[in-house]
Amino acid sequence: MRERRLLQLVVAAAIVAGIGMRVWVLLTPLGTLDADEAVWGLMARHALEGELFTFYWGQSYGGTQEVFLTAAAFAVVGSGTIALKLVPVGLVALAAVLVWRVGLRTVGEPAARIAAALFWIWPSYLVWKSTRAHGFYGSALVLSLLVLLLVLRLRERPAARDAALLGLALGLGWWATPQFALVAAPTVVWLAVVRRDALVRFWPALPAALVGMLPWLVANVRHDWFSFSFAPGGGTYPSRFRGFFTATLPMALDLRVPFAFDWALGPVVSGVLLLAALSWVAFLALRRREGLGPLLAVALSFPFLYAASSFTWLVEEPRYLVLLLPVAALLAAARLRRPGVAAVVLTAALALSVSGLERMEGSFRYKTRTGHVDVPDDLGPVLETLDARGDRTVVADYWVAERITFESRERIVATSHRYPPFTETVRASARPAHVFVDGTPSERKARARLMGNGYERIAVGGFVVYSG
Repeated sequence: MRERRLLQLVVAAAIVAGIGMRVWVLLTPLGTLDADEAVWGLMARHALEGELFTFYWGQSYGGTQEVFLTAAAFAVVGSGTIALKLVPVGLVALAAVLVWRVGLRTVGEPAARIAAALFWIWPSYLVWKSTRAHGFYGSALVLSLLVLLLVLRLRERPAARDAALLGLALGLGWWATPQFALVAAPTVVWLAVVRRDALVRFWPALPAALVGMLPWLVANVRHDWFSFSFAPGGGTYPSRFRGFFTATLPMALDLRVPFAFDWALGPVVSGVLLLAALSWVAFLALRRREGLGPLLAVALSFPFLYAASSFTWLVEEPRYLVLLLPVAALLAAARLRRPGVAAVVLTAALALSVSGLERMEGSFRYKTRTGHVDVPDDLGPVLETLDARGDRTVVADYWVAERITFESRERIVATSHRYPPFTETVRASARPAHVFVDGTPSERKARARLMGNGYERIAVGGFVVYSG
């Protein structure tokens, strides 16, 4: 009884720490709204008006489930930056609960509860990413964990209802993001292997999957399967495979600082800990613990599937490892039983997360840039200037324009690289204002032309406003 109460206290402390770190992020430059988030917010506003989209504006991938959740939040509390960001935070919190539920069937209690707490507070990248309304990472986390949970339930007892729910989760996950396949594919293959005797009883998954991915199917039929036609990424398979182990995996374990690339504990200690983590997974795999089957299937296949995507050439952040993080937390906690040991592990993880967030903020490499210049965090002075001058349309680049439109609640409309009607509105206006980040080459090039056309140049808050 005493150990149980101590464990509850440890988990409760982790929950509070996770909330505290996210509040901290939202109150610092790390939480500044970026243009990608602004687009999701604009889509949610338009969804409230009945304008629905299958994918992120201007893309043929990136499902809009989170748009609908955000629209619901906007309907209740109003459309603003905090409401926008609370949706991904809430989804990661739900994912933590699902980590616990998956853990009950894999690592057992109390390890399941410890794994959920670990996932909630670690690594720093997930803490930061959970405050970014980037559209599908939160929903993909929830859906991938639902797949793991339903596969485990079907392993125990094949049931038509669970098979249908599995199919629905698979369909929705595929619509959300192709990254979902990195977890879903090995998990489903594992189930097919261990329950070959019951495959025929899983038939309800097929029609349910079609229902879940129906928006994706309809959009692709209408647009000549455009989800398979996108710009190529970069690198080679060997280089991307190597980047997984040398860059993004260490970042996902808080052994390297995202964006900055610094080794969190120095190259030697961090390297030893990375080797220890890989050895731990190998040890669990060699022990062939049946309960860990789907987790090990995901962990062992992940680097090979990851490197198959040309987009994983990007190694500044572990964005393509987000769906691996619940599995990492569960495997890390697989043998944790004693509350005292759990407290030490969670404290160490919390220290890594706090340190990682501090170093991310200090590096400023996470910030969006245009023309090799950081975009200032505060757009308020620009909006005040535009309002004072009576400007209602603006020409600006993507990293500024989408934020102007969202943060002004569409009182001011800027050109959009994502939503053509905004650009048409600007083009139809007689003399739209122009906004640049101060110090960019584009501002210097446009200065003589705009001032020659009678525009007044106003420098404010790290931006330059040309108002006519």
